[in-house]
Amino acid sequence: MIPSLLLTASLLAATPAPDPVADKAVAVCQQFVQVRLGKTAQPEEVKARPVAKRAGEWLVDGQVKGPEGPLLFACLLRHQKSWELLNFSLWAPQELNSA
Repeated sequence: MIPSLLLTASLLAATPAPDPVADKAVAVCQQFVQVRLGKTAQPEEVKARPVAKRAGEWLVDGQVKGPEGPLLFACLLRHQKSWELLNFSLWAPQELNSA
């Protein structure tokens, strides 16, 4: 019984807590994706991470279902008093030609 409690406690301690700043960065980027698509679309995949050596800057990227297939998106955001969009991209992935 005690070993299973210790295992459970160690697994819970190893699970990272959600970062509220990362969650907000994702929400801000989703707004730009929704405006660009003209509809509400939940991302199929999304990642948010701070930019190394650039305090307050976040990169959010992922994939959303578009009208004719998957679309990739990326937002570069700066967080100070409010969120500022530095760069935004939305594009359809292309298959690589085999050589």
